[in-house]
Amino acid sequence: MKKVLFIAAISLTLLASCRESEKNETISNEEMMLQKQDSLEQVKAENKRMDSLQQVESHGHAH
Repeated sequence: MKKVLFIAAISLTLLASCRESEKNETISNEEMMLQKQDSLEQVKAENKRMDSLQQVESHGHAH
């Protein structure tokens, strides 16, 4: 009987740890998507700034 309880306890512990890993991976994926989105926004802002600088250099003012 003790062996059965011991095996059950170990099995439940392993099952619980697997579920936590899946949650951590999901959070990591969400964080990565947010970081990529922030990076894209930064690139777009930098491109807009560079475009404005090129317009100033070529005609003296930006549109």
